[in-house]
Amino acid sequence: MTRVRQQLQRILKRLEGRSEATPEESLQQILALPAKQVVSLLIEALEKSPHYLVRLVSAMALGELRAEKAVPVLVATLSDSSLTVQRAAAEALTKIGRPAVPALLELINHEELAIRRWAIHILGKIGAKESAPALLERFTKEAPELQRLIVEALGEIGSKKAFKLLTKLVMHGGADFSRTAIEALGKLKDPKAIPFLLDILARDGAELRRLVRDALMSIGKESVPELVKALKHPNQTVRQVAAEVLGSMGDRRALKELVKALKDPDPLVRQSAVQAIARFPDKSLFEPLCRLLNDPDQEVRFQALKALVQVGKQMAKPYLRKALHDPDWLIRLTAVQGLSQLGGDDVLESLCKALKDSEWSVRYHAALGLAKLKNRRAVMPLIQAVFDPHPQAALQIIRALEELGDPRAIDILKRVASANIPEISSAAQKAARALQEIAQAEGFVVPTSKRSAKRFRAASQSISSPAK
Repeated sequence: MTRVRQQLQRILKRLEGRSEATPEESLQQILALPAKQVVSLLIEALEKSPHYLVRLVSAMALGELRAEKAVPVLVATLSDSSLTVQRAAAEALTKIGRPAVPALLELINHEELAIRRWAIHILGKIGAKESAPALLERFTKEAPELQRLIVEALGEIGSKKAFKLLTKLVMHGGADFSRTAIEALGKLKDPKAIPFLLDILARDGAELRRLVRDALMSIGKESVPELVKALKHPNQTVRQVAAEVLGSMGDRRALKELVKALKDPDPLVRQSAVQAIARFPDKSLFEPLCRLLNDPDQEVRFQALKALVQVGKQMAKPYLRKALHDPDWLIRLTAVQGLSQLGGDDVLESLCKALKDSEWSVRYHAALGLAKLKNRRAVMPLIQAVFDPHPQAALQIIRALEELGDPRAIDILKRVASANIPEISSAAQKAARALQEIAQAEGFVVPTSKRSAKRFRAASQSISSPAK
């Protein structure tokens, strides 16, 4: 014991002076000592040391050791002169958990507001259900600041005894209380809260939508039956959030009604329904999604196209090719991304054609997709497109040519290297050097500019029908 005491004293002594010892390093050194022998010594240091770093590390160590014996002194430390030490004591009591609850319950009615605040906070973090009655009783006696903390604690505790108070606060407690109470209702995981939360959406959907959605998610799969019913609610926001939450839960009980929601009159609900069913790997969903590719709402078409890739995989390719002609550039971009994701030599021609799209981001992603394919049949279309007017698209085309590793691109890259845009010039030079090394390794003779131009024109004539 004497040896352990001496080791601990040396560790703590370094914290008293101007040594470079950090609290974290000192904590690890203490935790390497025999736990049973250091607890009493740490309690003594926490009670008596005038140095805040010593008290801080002692409190941290007692928490890590889950030292039940230290509860009284840690409770007393909640009024330490250092807020940092107070916080360490609170975290230590939280780690010790249920053995600290009786002492903390005694502090709920403490005369000092700061002590009551710590007690309420820690009881919530511990999740002490037996503290719910005392917290509910204390609620009416507290100032708004601590009332809000009590509401948060009741939510973390998950006591259904708080249901009545929380619903009352949502309705009549003002904006701040309403938000805090909605979050707490979710944490209660009480299915009784579901109709109440949906009613809030119907009244104040735009303002409180995120909070209500998160609360419904917290309640979990017990909310599925009520949310399925909510897909037919007269309020658009309720239907939309119901679809979002059901999709996030991924419960197949909701699938049939979510498919019906694809025909909802509101485009926002249709979007949410599409996103929801995309989470289900079920090919029976493919046809309902295909019908939405002609939806009048651009965002619905966009979501449906993305979902087709997830649900249908290779079956989606014909629809993605067709979408490359959509008047909306975002749909065309989604089609290119989908084809790139699915891969295969059969998407090469479509991605090559997309290099001529009017929207630069479509051209950019077409080049990105061609680089992933690793098919040298894409080299000539990329060479044709290398002088793209948009710098980002041009850079990606250059990178694609480099990644494909075909020396035929060396001559055109050298010409691109003379561009006035430094970033493009640098990328082209780098790519040309890399391909030159490949040419030397393969014994490839790089054609002169005249010869390459002639070959370039000849190859250009056969791009639309690449060799099988």
